[in-house]
This record gives sequence, C-alpha cells and structure tokens, in this order.
Amino acid sequence: METNKISFKELEYKYNAEGVDLVDFKKLIEELGPNKVIEVSSWDVYYKRKDSDDRFVRYRKSTEVPELTKKVKTKDSNNWERLEVDLPLDPTRINEEIVTEFVAIDNYEENFRIYKSCFIYFLDDVNFVWYSVYDKNMNEKGRFIEVEVNKDRVNELGSTVSDVLKEYEQKLSVLGINPKNRLKKSLFEIFVK
Repeated sequence: METNKISFKELEYKYNAEGVDLVDFKKLIEELGPNKVIEVSSWDVYYKRKDSDDRFVRYRKSTEVPELTKKVKTKDSNNWERLEVDLPLDPTRINEEIVTEFVAIDNYEENFRIYKSCFIYFLDDVNFVWYSVYDKNMNEKGRFIEVEVNKDRVNELGSTVSDVLKEYEQKLSVLGINPKNRLKKSLFEIFVK
C-alpha cells in the first residue's frame, strides 16, 4: 500500500458539546500530549446547489489559508466517513465575491454562513476539536467536539483506521461522551435552510 499518497477520506465523529466545558476538554486533551495546538476562528459560507438537497461547497474565509471544500457522504445513515477534498486558495488573490461567482457557474448559491471558533489539538494519528458555532448575528448556535483521523495518516493506518478512531473516542468518555452520543448529521445538515 502506498502510504504517502494524499487521502481524501474523512473519518470523524462529531458530538454535541453543550454540556462539556472547554476547560475540561482542554485539560483532558493536554494530558494526551498533543504535538500541536491551534486556536482559530473564521466564517464558513455554505453554498448549496439549487437542484440538490445535499450538494454543497463550503468556503472557509480564513485569513491564513482560505479554502473551498466539497464533501460527499459515503453512507446515507451518517457522516462518520466521507469523501472530502479541500482546495487551498491564495489569500492575497481571493475574496468572497470571486468565490460566489465561481460556484454560481455550477448552480450553487449561498444558503447560510456560520462563524466557528475552534480549539484544535493534533496528536500523531488524530486531532480533537472543540468549537462554538455562531450565526451571522453572532448568536451562539451550538458547541461541538470532533475526533478525526489526520488525513496524512489514513493510508498508513489502512484497515486499522476505524479502530484508531474508536480508541481515541474512548478517551472522551470522562467527559460523558460515548458512541451513543455520535451525531449523524453534518454541520451542513444541521444548519441548511
């Protein structure tokens, strides 16, 4: 198996974090010894295809590395494993007007936007994220936790990748999170109009 090939497979579990304090989450994950920690906030603009209920493009308006993302479900029952392709954009040359016109050519129009404030912890095989989501008026709409296999590790982990994800999910049990708490809907499915 070729291990240095880019993987476009997204493997993650998402949970409602309304009852999980950020301080408790940070303490737990810091005990795991993350390699890197990032705190980042930005707008995500979701463009929905006019002739489809589930086709969308997300524009992440990051000032560092903005990107366009397309995701495709591989199972109708949940979003735990999806195809995900992120297209990094040049922050010196891109803006929302260009993105809006670009996706409109393929029949996409803005459906909603959210502001995400994220605390991301990278370990060798996975990353953990705690984030708050706000609407366009900065009203908080939800808090979430994700555990996701790092894309650069998916191919190397091979057939054990699901076991690795479940192993790290178990570490969240001290916060009251377990497999029964997994959300089956994506942010797009939660907030789409």
